[in-house]
Amino acid sequence: MNARTARRKRIIRVRSVEHQMAEANLARAKGELASLVELAQRLETLRVDLAMAKGAVAGRALNSVGELGMRLDMAKENLAAPLSHASARRDEMGVRAQHAMIKEESAVRLYERSRRSDEADMERRSDANRPFRRRAMSLRLIEGGAA
Repeated sequence: MNARTARRKRIIRVRSVEHQMAEANLARAKGELASLVELAQRLETLRVDLAMAKGAVAGRALNSVGELGMRLDMAKENLAAPLSHASARRDEMGVRAQHAMIKEESAVRLYERSRRSDEADMERRSDANRPFRRRAMSLRLIEGGAA
């Protein structure tokens, strides 16, 4: 293995770690988005379940139900920006993971090409180091007689 092949092998290790880190960041971004979506669904469920009682209701109870509904609506509105940011972050991390995978695959292809080139060079050198054998003069026979 020459220096070029060794360098490309080290580059593969670096690219592999970069790809693993990008995949981990993508998984983290997906988890954050999933937790925010789940939180939004729970807020929606709470808002739907917040129903007014039929019949005579005390003013305090009516006031607290209304205030709770207002707070749930505000929480849902305030969750819209983090949801969009988390979605954008997930998309960005997906793109970064894709680029890291492409770089890793490219490094592997370069290493394989370098390794094959090294093998061809080694074979060429070993052929060059073989002792030269002189061949005795031989007659070439052509079909139908000697030339």
